[in-house]
Amino acid sequence: MHPLLARPEFRLYIAGQTLSVLGDTALFIALGIWAKVLTGSSSAAGLVMFCYAVPMLLLPLGGLLADRVRRRPLLVTVNLLLAVAVTPLLLVQGRDRLWIVYGVAVLYGLAGAVLTPAQSAMLRTILTDRQDFGAAVGFTQSMRAGTTLVAPLIGSGLYGWLGGHAVALVDLGILLLASLSWLALRVTETEPEPSGRRWRSEVLAGFQHLRTTTSLRPLLIATTLTGFVLSFLQPVLFALIQHGLHRSPQFLGVLETVEAVGALGGAVLGGLLIGRLGPRRTVMAGSAAFGLGALLLLTPSVWVVSAGLLVTGAGIPAAVVGLATAAQALTPPQLMGRAQAAVNLSLTAPQAVAIGVGAGLVAAVDFRVVLAAMVVGAVLAAAYLIGKPEAPSEPEDTEDAADEEEAAETLAEPAEAPEAGSDTPPLRLQST
Repeated sequence: MHPLLARPEFRLYIAGQTLSVLGDTALFIALGIWAKVLTGSSSAAGLVMFCYAVPMLLLPLGGLLADRVRRRPLLVTVNLLLAVAVTPLLLVQGRDRLWIVYGVAVLYGLAGAVLTPAQSAMLRTILTDRQDFGAAVGFTQSMRAGTTLVAPLIGSGLYGWLGGHAVALVDLGILLLASLSWLALRVTETEPEPSGRRWRSEVLAGFQHLRTTTSLRPLLIATTLTGFVLSFLQPVLFALIQHGLHRSPQFLGVLETVEAVGALGGAVLGGLLIGRLGPRRTVMAGSAAFGLGALLLLTPSVWVVSAGLLVTGAGIPAAVVGLATAAQALTPPQLMGRAQAAVNLSLTAPQAVAIGVGAGLVAAVDFRVVLAAMVVGAVLAAAYLIGKPEAPSEPEDTEDAADEEEAAETLAEPAEAPEAGSDTPPLRLQST
């Protein structure tokens, strides 16, 4: 057993995160099915995803909240509030209550904008040895990938067996268990203090950190590029199934399961590689693996395509392990929430755009051309990191750099006579 798993605080962290992911994913799948059943409309089901995704644009604010209050009470409170938010689903009986389904999806999106950076910041809090960062990130990514693999089956299966109300009740219980896991976590957290900087600078401090940390920025760029071409995969698979494998559209479920298994293996492998290769070469290996897997998809054979999806699915999680490990090591604890929010938004926003771009490309050209573009994009991402600096063992002093930049901006502004109420006070959030 790895020494990390011998620590009660790490086991409780894994339990809290896994329960959160399980409840979120299972309910999210069930909400989409519920909307489809109530309306018979696929667009109504797709609107659930939209309602969940849009609040994630508030990740920078969620990251700021995670850095300005103690993380453990925040995680407990948000999970309890989500448990309360789920209960109105018990009132959904027909199409006239569909707005409740959408409302719960929005609340889940808002909670996700807080929980994601808060959980990463909490991991940074409980880890005292930098040598543990890689293994810890590998464990968390593996558990997330494994949970994401089984949660859709749980959500859809439970809905088909007992209906949406049963899913809501089970999710409520999972959220309560997650709250208990965070509550049982024993960590020493000091009361965060406002930095005294402008509100805008506070919110954007995570992006500033990514921009000014010379050894972290290339990892983010490479992972973002690989994630961008990864998002072409969904529309490509439909064309591959029809024109390459000559199967029915339902075969997509089989291929997505194979890809999910690859993702789980990639997270485990990334955790093993990070200690030997370091963050930069782990990201390079993940991007190169994705390119190799996409290359295999050009062969019209179910077995070769399945092997390609296993490799492709493993690529991004391995790269994310490298990026996340570097982010943990190179980010000061008081900035971890905002830095993680900035990383997540930097990865997911381009991927959302890429899904539309990929759909347009598949409609305009042969899907093999799109696959070739995916291979080229992944290879370029890996090649971009050749010769880039390795991550140092200590975080770079980006907070001071941000302060200096803000001071320079202030000096450059024309002087004005002070007016009553014209000063912007520093943001002060009380701990919950």
